[in-house]
Amino acid sequence: MIEEKIKWNKKYKTLTSKPPSPMLSLLPKASKAQKALDLAGGLGRNSKELLKMGYDVTLIDISDVAVSKIDSPHIKKICLDLDTYIIPQNEFDVIIMIKYFNLDLLKQVPKALKNGGYFVFETIKKYPIGEKEFFEIFKDFETVYFTKEPFRFVGKKI
Repeated sequence: MIEEKIKWNKKYKTLTSKPPSPMLSLLPKASKAQKALDLAGGLGRNSKELLKMGYDVTLIDISDVAVSKIDSPHIKKICLDLDTYIIPQNEFDVIIMIKYFNLDLLKQVPKALKNGGYFVFETIKKYPIGEKEFFEIFKDFETVYFTKEPFRFVGKKI
């Protein structure tokens, strides 16, 4: 949606990057060439942390302003609308969706992760999802961390 892109571009003209999510500390360091996907990654705060952990990182965001501000040449940056994105299946070792919500995308995560892969999720009150609905999608995951308020989850695909 062009309106969404305009809205986020306007916000990212003045926003500065924040520290990475503390939930990333629950992930193992990458072994070999493991791949991580940061959905709606914005200015790359979490992607930069994943890179430090040894992951080959791809960040996707709708805002070309945000993506252009990421100064790391080692992060693959893609500017596109996630409403139409199809995550490649069995492609990633880590997927993160932090402070962003898209139910269609969320439902793709289990098939996009490799066995043993991790999913890190945090939503905001504006985009609620019921606990039952969420855990039905992630029924084949071992819960590493979970809180209801705010809704946060780190899980490992088994």
